[in-house]
Amino acid sequence: MDHLKTQGISMPKLGLGTFRMQGDACRAAVESALSIGYRHIDTAEMYANEEAIGTALAAAQLPRAELHVTTKVWHENLSPDAIRRAFDASLNKLRLDHVDLYLVHWPSSQRTGARCLRP
Repeated sequence: MDHLKTQGISMPKLGLGTFRMQGDACRAAVESALSIGYRHIDTAEMYANEEAIGTALAAAQLPRAELHVTTKVWHENLSPDAIRRAFDASLNKLRLDHVDLYLVHWPSSQRTGARCLRP
């Protein structure tokens, strides 16, 4: 799979978006995508499918270094405490120790920005 390389970051050019995928259908789609070579999986807290994706990632038994996982925080969770809880919940559901890209899913008119998360 071709990668996009910019500013010291490398990520697969092609990824599987999982919007509106749920439960076993989501898990099966992710497992299938991984089996045919996809290595970038895109999800979000708001999709409510991170657990199914975590199950598929675990079943694939691919080295973590081969995967690129993107997830997103919903705009209601942009306060420093809420974003940390949302981030930790996403990691738990995805069964990962880190995500490769964490995005704000939708801008909030009530917030001017979120602070960076530091380990």
